[in-house]
Amino acid sequence: MAGEFDFIQWIAAQNRAGNLVQLGVGDDLAVLNWPADDLLLVGVDQVLEGVHFDSAVHSPRQIGKKAINRSVSDCAAMGCLPAAAVATVALPKHFSLDQAKELYLGMRQAAEAFDCPIVGGDTAAWDGKLIATVTILGRTSGIRPVARSGAKAGDRIFVTGPLGGSILGRHIEFVPKVALGRELAALASAMIDISDGLSRDLGHICRCSGVGAILQAESVPIHPDAVELSRRDGRAALEHALHDGEDYELLYTTSRPTAPGICIGRIVEKPGMWLQDERKNLRALEIAGWQHVWGSAP
Repeated sequence: MAGEFDFIQWIAAQNRAGNLVQLGVGDDLAVLNWPADDLLLVGVDQVLEGVHFDSAVHSPRQIGKKAINRSVSDCAAMGCLPAAAVATVALPKHFSLDQAKELYLGMRQAAEAFDCPIVGGDTAAWDGKLIATVTILGRTSGIRPVARSGAKAGDRIFVTGPLGGSILGRHIEFVPKVALGRELAALASAMIDISDGLSRDLGHICRCSGVGAILQAESVPIHPDAVELSRRDGRAALEHALHDGEDYELLYTTSRPTAPGICIGRIVEKPGMWLQDERKNLRALEIAGWQHVWGSAP
């Protein structure tokens, strides 16, 4: 492919100035006009070839969109607005300039949907597989951030949509629920986006809040993709809904009896997680789903 600086110059030419960005791509650091009455939220996430996408199946533009959308979904989970992003890519040496441009255009397309300029980053080529890392800057804009640590015994547990089977396509093509996250911030005691699986992400809320949870098995919404995947691999559709991950729905707790989404259980004082069947029998809910570094949990 062409040289790194050719690519950087091309990226700089794609950028559009906004009210927040005083100085964008092209210098050592970007300069932002940050409102004095706003909190700054910062997060970083990455997508890896063979873990989050398959470049033999997914186009560079799809991969770029997912790289941004994963981080934007983290903004949704805390009720904040994405303000700006910084993107770093490690490109395989066989990547062409056109492929690199398509990767960036996918990132820009996803970011522009949320008025989130890409203000900088880094690019390199290596002998390994494609890696894209995005650092997101979020702003509260008048709404308090929602942490994972506020769940209390007696709270109800809600999820915003059906779960499971995302590997059939929803893991690569999804829209972060930023507007809904802003709405839920007014009533949620704790919130997270479902990226690693319902069981694992609910476990994060329980651990951070020092509580436990009981899920009602019949209430867990099962996506048609989970049903289809169950036909293919023989695992129960409910197991897919509990553990598959990359649904990017919002999981939250609230003291209110009714709220947007589907109520799937309740928070209890005793640490641990349990699954309750329609006969009110309880069994321990094992945490599965995706565990980074050590791979998929048993």
